[in-house]
Amino acid sequence: MEKIIRFENYLKKFKKKVIGPLNCSIKKGRITALLGSSGSGKTVVINSLLGIIKEFKGDIRIENISRKKKKYFSVNSRVGYYTQMDFSLYVVSAYKFLLDMCIMMGLKKEFSKERIEYWMKYFDIWESKDKPIRSFSWGMKNRMNLILCFIKDPEIIILDEPGANLDSYWRNKIKTILMEAKRQDKTIIVTVHNIDEIADIIDDFIIIDNGKNIFNGSAEELNIYSKYKVCISEKFEEQDFRSFLLKKDIKSFKYDQEENSLVVAIENFKQLNFLFLYLIKNNLPLKNLLKLPINMEAIYKALES
Repeated sequence: MEKIIRFENYLKKFKKKVIGPLNCSIKKGRITALLGSSGSGKTVVINSLLGIIKEFKGDIRIENISRKKKKYFSVNSRVGYYTQMDFSLYVVSAYKFLLDMCIMMGLKKEFSKERIEYWMKYFDIWESKDKPIRSFSWGMKNRMNLILCFIKDPEIIILDEPGANLDSYWRNKIKTILMEAKRQDKTIIVTVHNIDEIADIIDDFIIIDNGKNIFNGSAEELNIYSKYKVCISEKFEEQDFRSFLLKKDIKSFKYDQEENSLVVAIENFKQLNFLFLYLIKNNLPLKNLLKLPINMEAIYKALES
């Protein structure tokens, strides 16, 4: 699979912090999560990728074009970027702002108008198109930022905390957009704090800890799944249960004898039905089924194992 972005011995030094050396890659047509705790170096990496930070050692190559070459700006037309912008200083209408931004991006006027109308309607802002953008709520402003990211139909989409200040409805809409973009063979890079919200659509992970790249690979290689703790009211045969689950391609993890529970990875409703089938056949009453959160702690544990 084509590696559309490559970090080659990337190193950025600050007075009290060093990011790198990083050697990692991002594959075309996949959704990659860039993860790390606060202060790990994610923002520096993103800003270097975007060309905002220009001074660093090593190289970043996008579609085999070095960010250090004079022609590096040629790839910017194919990159869409989302971040949180306040708009509090903008007195123009939302529509006028987007039209001006399209002109700055070099987009043709008719194409721009079509794209603006499409995305403003998609994000339910069309009825407010003539209102001053600075009067928008935080949620509406974030939707405007998302429009800026998608409006030029980019091949590479970079989103920094896309679900911030949005309710569950709009966060799910973002997931739908990302899945559709992936079907169109676009490359998506996303940074999030609440990993649990998007873990089910992530193909690959790049994990940075204290400026170092500690993982670059697929979700399968990371061994991170949507895990559930199955709590049963009565004692059960652990090995028999594990054997049944294995035959149904259901991974099992920690067994707690005192709690009478087993942690399993459920990937779809079919597997969930198989789990219930075993409990029914063996007359085992289900006490509780708890979804375990996917967070940085869970990811660090997966890396350790």
